[in-house]
Amino acid sequence: MFKKSVLTSITSFLVILSIVLGASIVHVELAVAASLSSLSDTLSSVKVNTTADHTIQFVTPSGLTAGQSLNIDTINELYNLTLSHLHNIIYMLKKYPQLLLVSLFMIVGLFGLQLTSKIEHALALALSGLSDTQSRLTVSLPSDHTIQFVTPVSGIGAGEAITITLPAGYATGTFAIANFDLATSTSASCASVADALLQSGAASGLTWGVTVATSTIYIRSGTATVPGNRCVQVRIGSNATFGGAGTTTLVNPSSPGAYQINLTSGANDTGYVTQYIVPDDAILMSGIVNQSLTFTVSTSTIYFGVLGAGAAKFASSTNSLGDTTETIAHTLAVGTNAPSGFTLSVRGQTMTSQQNSANTIDYIGGSAASSTPGVEQFGFRATESGGVGVTVSSPFSSPTSYGYNATATTSATVAVGSGSTPTSTFSVRYVTNINAVTEAGTYTASLIYVATANF
Repeated sequence: MFKKSVLTSITSFLVILSIVLGASIVHVELAVAASLSSLSDTLSSVKVNTTADHTIQFVTPSGLTAGQSLNIDTINELYNLTLSHLHNIIYMLKKYPQLLLVSLFMIVGLFGLQLTSKIEHALALALSGLSDTQSRLTVSLPSDHTIQFVTPVSGIGAGEAITITLPAGYATGTFAIANFDLATSTSASCASVADALLQSGAASGLTWGVTVATSTIYIRSGTATVPGNRCVQVRIGSNATFGGAGTTTLVNPSSPGAYQINLTSGANDTGYVTQYIVPDDAILMSGIVNQSLTFTVSTSTIYFGVLGAGAAKFASSTNSLGDTTETIAHTLAVGTNAPSGFTLSVRGQTMTSQQNSANTIDYIGGSAASSTPGVEQFGFRATESGGVGVTVSSPFSSPTSYGYNATATTSATVAVGSGSTPTSTFSVRYVTNINAVTEAGTYTASLIYVATANF
C-alpha cells in the first residue's frame, strides 16, 4: 500500500512539475515576444464538472494584423488528472513533510534552468554579412585578414567584446597591437568605415582593448558601443595601418582544406566564416615581348650650294643652292621599347675638299657657338618632339647656336632616351661658314647616324 501511494505521489508530482515547467516556458516566451496586459476571465460558474460561460478580456501590446489569429488553449484534461491525484499528494505531504521541501527545490531549480535556456536562446542572435578576405590562401604562408560582419539589432554594448577564434592549424605569430585595426560604419554597408582606437590589454574608455590567447583574438570595448545593423571591420596584418605599420603574422594551416573561423560579438551573437586553404593560390604565367627599335632618316642628301665669306649658308634637302636662312635639312626618327631607352650618335669628318683632303672647314667643337660669317665653321643643332624621356645632348641642344665634335673615327652623342618611348623625331639644322682664304674646292662631308637601343 505504501509503495503504491509513493508511486502515485511521484506521478502526481511529475504532473505538477510538467505544469510548472510548461507555464515557465509559456511565460518566458511571452516575455520575449510581448506581454498581454489587463487579462481576465469571468466564469458564470466555478463549480467542478459544471459547464460555464467565459468572458475573456485583455489588452494587446502590438495589435492584431491581417492573417494573424487569436488562440485560446485549455488544459481541462490535465486539470482533471491533477485533481484526481490531489488527495494522495496532500496525504503524502502531511505524512512525509520533507517531500515538500525537496519538491520545492526541484521545481525552483528546473524552472531556473528553463528560464535561463529560453532567455539565452532569445538574446543570442546571428551575425550577418560575414566575410574574411585573406591576402594569401596557400598552405603555410603568412596572410593578412580583413574580417567583416554586420551586427544584429542588439549591437555591441559597453564592456562587450568581439571574439575571433581561429581553427587548429592557423598560427597567430608574435602579438603586436600595430597588427590590428578595428573600424565601424554608420550603416550595414562596409563601403565606408571609420577606425577606432585600440590598445594592448584591457580597454579604457573609448579605446578598445586587444588580447590574444592561443588561437583566440579578443577585442573588448570599454565605454564604446556599436549600434545594431552596422558593419564591423577587423584588419589583421600588414593591412592594419591606422595605429602604425602592421606586419603579417597569421600563418595559414599546413594542410589544404576547409577551415571554420568562429566569430562572437556583443551579447553572444555568433557567426562563422569558412576559408578554403589550397596547395598554391598563385598561377605562374609567362609571356615574351619582342624587342623593338625603329630608326628612319628622312633623306640621305642635303646641299649647301656655293659658300661665301660674306654670309652663312644653311643646308637644304630641297634646294641644291642651299639656303641663306636656317632651315630643317632633314629629320631622324627613333622609337624603341628598350627598358633603358636608346642612344643616338653621329660620327664623320667635317667638310673636306675632294681635291685635297688636307683642306677642311673647321668644325665648331664641343662648345656651342653662334653662326659667324667670315670665320670657318661647320656644325648643326637639333630639336626633339614626340618622345618620352628624350634629351638632346650638348653641343647640339642650343636653341640658336651650333656645334660639332665628332670625327671620322670618334662618335659624339646627339641624344639619349631614358626608357621605352614612342617615336621621337629630331629636326636637324646645319650651318657652314668660310673665311676669305678658305681653299677653293668641292667640299663634302659624310655623317653617319647610329641609333642604339639599351635593352
